[in-house]
Amino acid sequence: MKRIYTIALLLGSISLHAQDAQKFSFSEAISYAEQNNTSYKNAKLDVNIAKETVKQTASYGLPQVSASAGYQQYITIPGNWVNNFTKVPGSSAPDFIFLQFQQEFASSANINVNQLLFDGTYIVGLQATKAFMGMSELLKSKSLKDLQLNVAKAYITAVSTQKNLDLIEANIKLLEKSAFEVKEMNKEGFVESLDVDRLNLTLSNLYIQQEKLQNAIIITKNVLKIHLALPMEANIELTDNLEQLESSLNIADIQNNAFDAKNRIEHQILDQSVSLGLLDKKRYQASALPSLVGFYQYQRSTLRSEFNFFQSNLPINNQWVPSSMYGMSLRVPIFAGGMTRSKISETNIKIEKAKNELANFDRYAEFEYLNAKNGYAVNVKQAENQKSNLALAQRIYDKATLKYKEGVGSTLEMMQAETELRTANNNYMNAIYDLVLSKIEFQHATGNPIK
Repeated sequence: MKRIYTIALLLGSISLHAQDAQKFSFSEAISYAEQNNTSYKNAKLDVNIAKETVKQTASYGLPQVSASAGYQQYITIPGNWVNNFTKVPGSSAPDFIFLQFQQEFASSANINVNQLLFDGTYIVGLQATKAFMGMSELLKSKSLKDLQLNVAKAYITAVSTQKNLDLIEANIKLLEKSAFEVKEMNKEGFVESLDVDRLNLTLSNLYIQQEKLQNAIIITKNVLKIHLALPMEANIELTDNLEQLESSLNIADIQNNAFDAKNRIEHQILDQSVSLGLLDKKRYQASALPSLVGFYQYQRSTLRSEFNFFQSNLPINNQWVPSSMYGMSLRVPIFAGGMTRSKISETNIKIEKAKNELANFDRYAEFEYLNAKNGYAVNVKQAENQKSNLALAQRIYDKATLKYKEGVGSTLEMMQAETELRTANNNYMNAIYDLVLSKIEFQHATGNPIK
């Protein structure tokens, strides 16, 4: 029994530990995503791949050294029929004899060194790999900004939904208390049963909304878990609320904030695409230039009539014979069937297309900035107005409740005041949500980090 009790305690502690929630503030969620999000990890790995690509391209201009060795044995030694130069005129010796000049065994060893002396495409290739490295860094930065934006939106959606649920649950508690009091008063004959039914109907609707919001919270938190690279069964708790986020997310003076599309990472990526296109064109132009390669070769070979490679003190005809040479190889392109010209024309078209995409993005970025700026200004006013409306609805509700308790107000009046208060609360929280979201979108539109 003691062992069973110990095991039960252990299992209970494990279960409680498994249910412990991981707590995340807004900035902690973004930092955690930066460390664990798989897509962003891959973007960082792409940068490492680009670094290796740069090394590989540079290696073509370094000496290329290779070694080789060979061994062969003739199963049937080749030969030729030649005139019998030993035949004495008038003798019966044959006119032709078969001679084998090749040895049965042969072996060789070589060392080759090649050095690229000049190649226009190699020089341009080095420039292109550096630009490609820059593109990989830009794509990593874009992946980070996209991740920050996605986490931010998922976080504020989750806390907004939680806040709405909290308001519904608070209203349910108040209404349950009121429903109980009205029910007791109905038993005493002070109120009609119609008032009880009205309260019960309102409560039923609130229960339905509560269930919908509970399911919505699960969905919104699961979306956040995806960006955080957490398992779906993980339990997370978000410690910041909308009001905290609204006050902590500061943006620069929106009126004096000059817009420049060059601050957007998308602009930098498109601009880099134009640069890569120009380098591509330069590479095709350089392919029409001559290329020069220097080489050096050292070789040792031997021919033997028997397999005696592991013996010593062999006669001189079995020794390894050395040879070496150096030289240069010049390649001059003359005619490629018009392919080079066609590739240059194709690259010019791609460059023009990339420039059009860059100009189009700059226009769209300005449009996005103006929308974000105007949306922020509108949402600031909306939040102020809804805050005033909430305060007014609270005063109306307090007066209606007081009148009802003093017996001079009706249940219908109190329920109407409660509905108006609940609506004002929801409108205010939605306004705060819109305001926080507009801050995030403004930061994104101006190219500033979201944290």
